[in-house]
Amino acid sequence: MKKIILSFTCFLIAFTAISQELEFGFKAGLSKGGFTYSNFTANTVKYSPTNENISTYNFGAYGRLKLWVIGLYVQPELMYNKRGSNVTLETTTDKYIFSNTANYLEIPVLVGFKMLKTFRIYGGPNFQIMTKQKTDIPNAPKFASSDLTKKTTGIQLGLGLDLMKLRFDVKYDFNAGNMGTPFLYDGSGPSAQNTMLTFQIGYKLFGVL
Repeated sequence: MKKIILSFTCFLIAFTAISQELEFGFKAGLSKGGFTYSNFTANTVKYSPTNENISTYNFGAYGRLKLWVIGLYVQPELMYNKRGSNVTLETTTDKYIFSNTANYLEIPVLVGFKMLKTFRIYGGPNFQIMTKQKTDIPNAPKFASSDLTKKTTGIQLGLGLDLMKLRFDVKYDFNAGNMGTPFLYDGSGPSAQNTMLTFQIGYKLFGVL
C-alpha cells in the first residue's frame, strides 16, 4: 500500500514539470454493474451462469495536470472500489443463487479534453489490484472456492462537468480480458469479466499554477 501511494505521488510530481496547472482533490461515488461469466465447461450445468448487477461504492483521490496543449489534461487517480454480482447457476436438478464481491485498489490514468471551461471527455487504462474477495458459494457438493486474478487492467471512458470546486463524473468501466474465476463447480470455473457504470462527485482542494 505504501509503495503504491508513493508511486502515485511521484507520478504527480513528474507531470507537474510539463504542466501549466496542477489540481488535487478527493472524490467518491456509487456504481452499478457486475461480473459476467463465459467459457463454463461443466457438463452437468443446464445453463451457463448469469449475473445480477448490484450497487457498490468507491472513494479516493485524484490529481489533474493541465498540459500545454489547450484543453488537454492528464488525470491519475487512486481509488478504492468494490465490484460484485449475484450469480445464478442452474443444473439439471438444482438452482443455486449466491454472491461474489471483490475489493480493488485502482489507479486509472485518464487523458482528457476540456471544452468551454466546464465540460470534459476522457478515457484511459485502469490498473486494478484486488485486496479482498468474498464468494458465498453454496454449501453443496461439487462447489469449491477459487481466487480471481490479483492484478488486472481495465478501461475507463467518461464525461465530466466542472462547477466551481465541484467535479461531477459519469464513467463506463469495463474489463474485456479474463479476470479469473471466483468459484468452481464440478472442477470447472467460468471466466469472469466486469462492466460498471459509475457516478462520482469530487471536490477540488487546491490548485497550483
